[in-house]
Amino acid sequence: MLRAQQGDVDAFRTLVEMFQNRVMRVMVSVLHCDRGIAEDLSQEVFMRVHKGLPGFDGQVRFAAWLHTISMNVAISEYRRRRAQKRDRRTFSIDAPVSGTDDLYLVPSGNERDPSDTADQKEFLAKVRSCVQELPDEYREAVVLRDMESLSYEEIAMALSLPMGTVRSRIHRGRLLLQHKLKEYRP
Repeated sequence: MLRAQQGDVDAFRTLVEMFQNRVMRVMVSVLHCDRGIAEDLSQEVFMRVHKGLPGFDGQVRFAAWLHTISMNVAISEYRRRRAQKRDRRTFSIDAPVSGTDDLYLVPSGNERDPSDTADQKEFLAKVRSCVQELPDEYREAVVLRDMESLSYEEIAMALSLPMGTVRSRIHRGRLLLQHKLKEYRP
């Protein structure tokens, strides 16, 4: 590591070879992505490591520093994907499909009572509002678990927290949400 820090290219190559599988595992476990995406993100991690190596002071172990960079890249990619998902175009079932004269999208059955749909929309809006009101530490854990379906282990890695802290924050966040949504109890 010291030789790589002094600019030795072969030493840096050795570091990459030693830690590339660990970085790949972080990407796959946090993002549930395929090998190609994990390799691209691992390259990004090692580019950041190379850029930051001269400033690395050795206060923490190299492996811990590398893990932090890996998690930051994974979280950034997760946020980018989530934003991209929100920006997807939607299609109207009432308008013709562009490029055709009479092709309409026909939804499948499962008719719902309009009042149920309105109640459900109101409830979902209230849930979103209550989630936004949660303190940051609880909101992050609850969103990652209940809305993004990450495992406790993945959340612990993503937030760099012990497993017990993750469980506690999820539990407390859910209790706060339950209290805020008590008017909707059956």
